[in-house]
Amino acid sequence: MRTVIGKLAIMDIQRDLNYQYGWTRTIMKYIGIWPEERKWNRPSSYVVLIPFLTMMCFVYAPQTINLPFIIHDLNLVVENLSMATITFTISLMKIVAFWMNGKSLRSLLKCIAKDWATVETKTGRETMINIARITRKIMIGCSMMCQLVVTLYVILRLIFMEYDDNKMFVRGYYPYDTTISPNYELTLIGQAIAGTYSSIIYSSVDTFIAMLILHACGQISNLKNDLREIHSYDKIDLRTKLMKIVEKHNYINRFAETIENCFNIMLLIQMLGCTVQLCFQSFQAIMSDGGKSEQYMIFRITFISYYVVCAMMQMLLYCYVGERLTFESTDIAETAYDCEWYNLPPEIARLLIIIMCRARASPLKLTAGKFCWFTILLYSQVVKTSVSYVSVLYAIKS
Repeated sequence: MRTVIGKLAIMDIQRDLNYQYGWTRTIMKYIGIWPEERKWNRPSSYVVLIPFLTMMCFVYAPQTINLPFIIHDLNLVVENLSMATITFTISLMKIVAFWMNGKSLRSLLKCIAKDWATVETKTGRETMINIARITRKIMIGCSMMCQLVVTLYVILRLIFMEYDDNKMFVRGYYPYDTTISPNYELTLIGQAIAGTYSSIIYSSVDTFIAMLILHACGQISNLKNDLREIHSYDKIDLRTKLMKIVEKHNYINRFAETIENCFNIMLLIQMLGCTVQLCFQSFQAIMSDGGKSEQYMIFRITFISYYVVCAMMQMLLYCYVGERLTFESTDIAETAYDCEWYNLPPEIARLLIIIMCRARASPLKLTAGKFCWFTILLYSQVVKTSVSYVSVLYAIKS
């Protein structure tokens, strides 16, 4: 009987985990970056080389090599940096960051499974389910939004090739003749596959990190619920319950700090890249002229605007989860202050001051290379900086 109950409990936990991050796990396993144990004799450990080499050989390296040849033309430089180079640089960086931190990420996933297995109250479980529901919507929405960017870009490029001297999806330097068949067709297919890989990596890594942060926020909410109800316990159990609360607080802090240590450098590069990318994309939208394809220019401007919105949404996602994490961790002090501490024994009530000081003195943050932390204020500053760069580029162009 105990064996049956244990199996049912494991099935329930697996169902909850699948609901929380099953979408991202499927995608990441497809491109070979899901954090799992890797061995030299296991074929799945080398799947990541396929997207890495595809992006490197068909887009990133050719565009980077081509950059010195077009440095005299501002429009071509902006096109090079905005449409592929910066995006592929960030995607390749995310692969490396995820691969290097596989062990830490596996430990975080084990912590999430443990949290689902050890949740004790109905309120706590409802909180975790609500967080999982929000996470799932973010994962599916971001993935579809980024894939739509690639689909629209391919369709528009196929239309504009008739009026453009560039007959490829992205302009680059290749060590072979791309004007003859089948080199031309194979290069186009390689570029399309590389773009698909880039969008998958770009969105899946962002949503995975957002999932980890939101899970930490859910655990902080459960911790605050325990603090609110601490006065309802017997005096004999008060010290034990308070000890569990302190241990839970330390556990959540370690969880969030592990995320921060794994990805803060990656987030710094992404924030800087997104700032420059927003600048170049906005500049492209402003400076777009019709030329021979004037009748299609509305579609080009619409696509660039959608591309800018997608880049801004990815940045907004980090700023949202970062601000929520900081708010939730700081709010522990307010919760401890608002609980019915006056009905507790004096020695227990005094211990709450330590929790309040810890929450106020060291709030949890998601930072960009330890230089700044992600908040809605940072998002507004990034947008403002991008707009100012657009003005400078427009002045140079004029």
